[in-house]
Amino acid sequence: MAPLPVQRLTLNLRPFSYTGVDYLGPFAVTVGRRTEKRWVALFTCLATRAVHLEVAHGLTTQSCLMAIHRFIGRRGWPMEFLSDNGTNFLGASKELEGVVREIGEDCADQLTSARTKWTFNPPLAPHMGGVWERLVRSVKEAFVALDDGRRLTDEILQTVVVEAEDMINSRPLTYVSQECDEAEALTPNHFLRGLSPNQPSVNLPPPHPAAALRDAFQRSQQLASILWERWVKEYIPSLNQRTKWFGESRPLRIGDLVYVVEGSNRKCWIRGVIEEVIVSGDGRIRQAWVRTNSGRYRRATAKLAVMEFGNSEPDASSGTGLRAGECSGITGSCTIAPVSN
Repeated sequence: MAPLPVQRLTLNLRPFSYTGVDYLGPFAVTVGRRTEKRWVALFTCLATRAVHLEVAHGLTTQSCLMAIHRFIGRRGWPMEFLSDNGTNFLGASKELEGVVREIGEDCADQLTSARTKWTFNPPLAPHMGGVWERLVRSVKEAFVALDDGRRLTDEILQTVVVEAEDMINSRPLTYVSQECDEAEALTPNHFLRGLSPNQPSVNLPPPHPAAALRDAFQRSQQLASILWERWVKEYIPSLNQRTKWFGESRPLRIGDLVYVVEGSNRKCWIRGVIEEVIVSGDGRIRQAWVRTNSGRYRRATAKLAVMEFGNSEPDASSGTGLRAGECSGITGSCTIAPVSN
């Protein structure tokens, strides 16, 4: 099982420095006498697990770009976008790259937009985007809780989206203690607002100007350090639980014959050959380029079943001398072995 990516473990960065993007919907809204479709663009911070929701009026590149720019106007430019391989995200990425190229070097040193990159998951690998897929489910559940059964308008939908966003950002990330004297559980709103969503803000008397100049900044840095220290000690250990894929398996190699696993019917699987392997940051292979009779595709190793060919002696401990998936009656044996992730 892969270690957590660095985007999820980097501390002391502002929220949404590493942002996952996804869409959910459609939602039917009433505009005058007609019904139109709306979608919700979900942006999630990979470190703090905060979400930001924007209503998109279509699944076009222009609509996606406008939702992205509204997000950037409120949360700032991220260092990296991560998303599935949707056509709207591909278009948005190309256009953003064109905008970034036009920014001069002087502005590039000041604007993080010049440093923003966009990373796509391989096709047909939703498990690689589980960090935002799980929040899509949470948003849908929040919408159900806020549904009053009446027809939606754009104004009502926008209000529901904001309420759902605040509800999800108020969820606890760490253990919720039953003792009132212990520290409150961390929530995404702690990082977005700097205080608990359930705790009313207290109007403190303004400090003396000399004291403010001398101590205010250091005090703010101390509080920020305490917040991130709790994040490291309480939240990070809950993520580092590996519950599957303990065993080692042979990595894919160039020239391997594979079946491209698409659907549950094995008769429909397409045969191909590995042309190029993509090595992850930890040295393991989790993606590869496959050449088939219909083209060249990038796929996750979980979607590739290796066809192993070779001579093998019958197993003396087995009654039939055959293993599951082997072919009898020929000199060589053949097995189909799915590659673990």
